[in-house]
Amino acid sequence: MTARFLAVFLAASGVVLIADSEFDHVVKAIEVHYHTKRTHIPFLGVANLVVNVAHPAGASEFKLAVFEDLKSIARTDERELDQFMHEFSSSRLRPLVRVHSQRDGESIYIYASDDEARSTRMLIATFQRDQATVIQVKVDMNELLKWIGSPDEASSFFGHHDW
Repeated sequence: MTARFLAVFLAASGVVLIADSEFDHVVKAIEVHYHTKRTHIPFLGVANLVVNVAHPAGASEFKLAVFEDLKSIARTDERELDQFMHEFSSSRLRPLVRVHSQRDGESIYIYASDDEARSTRMLIATFQRDQATVIQVKVDMNELLKWIGSPDEASSFFGHHDW
């Protein structure tokens, strides 16, 4: 009995570590590639605790990294950024959305994993002219599909905006 419990615990821990390592891998790659460090965000741990307890909008955990004053990102073209982000595709983390704005010089990448039946882990990376943001969030699939199917309901959660 104890051996089976230990085996299940280690397997579950491995899945969590693999998912966390994808976020950490993206953050470390940005730090190395752009010669920068992520910005410290006060009370981020408290916010993560609230999300873990309250599950707002179906989210059960998140990680966030913000990079500011990236001097070399303004010289990066879309193909180079696409190649940089393509390295993070894996059997667990699949590209879902890629958007480039010529007007704003912004690029957005969204990856999703389907490791678990009832939830998905999403990694979202945005690159602007001099900053980047990476967020990983674990979301309940039913809540995510409800939000996708009803944008009005999703916008009411964050306040009304006329986009």
